[in-house]
Amino acid sequence: MAELFDEGKLKNVLFDMVEEYKSSHKNLEVTVLKQPYKLEGERITFLLNGEIQQDIFNKNRPEVLNTLRRKLNNYNISIAAQIQEDAVPDGQKLYTSTDKLNYLLEKHGALRELQKKFGLETDF
Repeated sequence: MAELFDEGKLKNVLFDMVEEYKSSHKNLEVTVLKQPYKLEGERITFLLNGEIQQDIFNKNRPEVLNTLRRKLNNYNISIAAQIQEDAVPDGQKLYTSTDKLNYLLEKHGALRELQKKFGLETDF
């Protein structure tokens, strides 16, 4: 009989898988597993950023699915991927490199530290 699981159990299993992949230096797979996901019953849909992540997901799908099924003790689990592009707010078009950088700086605070650390500029 399939064991029921909730988002808490799923998060714990995904965390363990990420740690296991990190120790195996599977950094691309770690990135995919750290993406947001939707849990609908026994279906897990990973929300990916683009085709590269989807290719990585598809290559590792059988391994990830088997691990999730085994660790959650539920063989009815299914997984899928959906590309979810980051939408630019209406009316805000990003034409220049500076516009794009400013948009990303707002969205991802750690990017500003990388910019300072490496002295990155958009205009050259």
